Amino acid sequence: MTSGKTLTILAHGDSDGICSASIVKAALRGLYDEIETYFTHPVGLVNDLMEFARGDLVILDVAIDERSAPKLAEYLEGYKGYVIYVDHHPPPLGLSLAGLRFDEKVTDYASEASTSELTFKRFSSGLPRDYDRVALYGAIADYADITEWVKESLSRWDKRHIFFEAGILSQGLEGSRKLYDLKRSVVDHLSRNLKPSSHEELVRRALAQAKENEDLYLWVKNNLNAEGYVAYVINPPGSLGVAATYALGVSNLRVGIAVEVRGDIMVMSLRVKDTLDLNKVLREITRFVEGSGGGHRNAAGARLRKGEFRRFLELLNGSLTS
Repeated sequence: MTSGKTLTILAHGDSDGICSASIVKAALRGLYDEIETYFTHPVGLVNDLMEFARGDLVILDVAIDERSAPKLAEYLEGYKGYVIYVDHHPPPLGLSLAGLRFDEKVTDYASEASTSELTFKRFSSGLPRDYDRVALYGAIADYADITEWVKESLSRWDKRHIFFEAGILSQGLEGSRKLYDLKRSVVDHLSRNLKPSSHEELVRRALAQAKENEDLYLWVKNNLNAEGYVAYVINPPGSLGVAATYALGVSNLRVGIAVEVRGDIMVMSLRVKDTLDLNKVLREITRFVEGSGGGHRNAAGARLRKGEFRRFLELLNGSLTS
């Protein structure tokens, strides 16, 4: 990578992405005159690259979307800086990442490691060892805390303390969805190995989110819909991910979905509690509704036009019976 000049970090805006960005910023702070952090998602990655990317580039915790991949490949082919890609999401169906021009690619789809863990392993040579707790926050918040590395690293700390800090981080960020300047302040805070509990605004938002989640649970109980093996709620007054988890738990069905309607687009979060691979199923069925979807085996997201929702439910239920 280039010494001096500018580094652009594009990361997913959840705890795993933010912890990953913090680790990169901490490790490379002395090598660049300027480090800029922006937050993105699979569908918006290419547009955000075109708008924000300057100098060397690190992309963190952002899955590659099948429909966007050709445009991403074209963009990367002409990009002049050094590009590192770190991610733990399963690869796109029928697409090899070898066709994308990354100078470094750090991925691990088999061990269920978080991007925070992968990022720490890649950049740990430039960090004090106790920065592993930043990676632990991200792993725990992303439900990726069952790897051998996490178990070994947790043994160096008081487990209760690490989980407490990870809880504040994940809850506080859940209540800060599009507050990008706040998220940048959290990246800077963690990049100095400061605890989430010492970030006053993050703690305030975490406490508010805890109250909101309790109210959300009661709302889901009273507004739950079911079709076949799928339980869903529309426009929950709170986190889509949490609402999807509650829909799954309250219904005792196989899949829980929380949907937010944004004009003609439906954005959804899905959760499953059995062996169904949500990532694979969503990548397959959203092609038939001109949408996009993917994520992890038991937690994923999707976007589609509002008029395709009934068809989407039919396809999803069909995948559960096949």
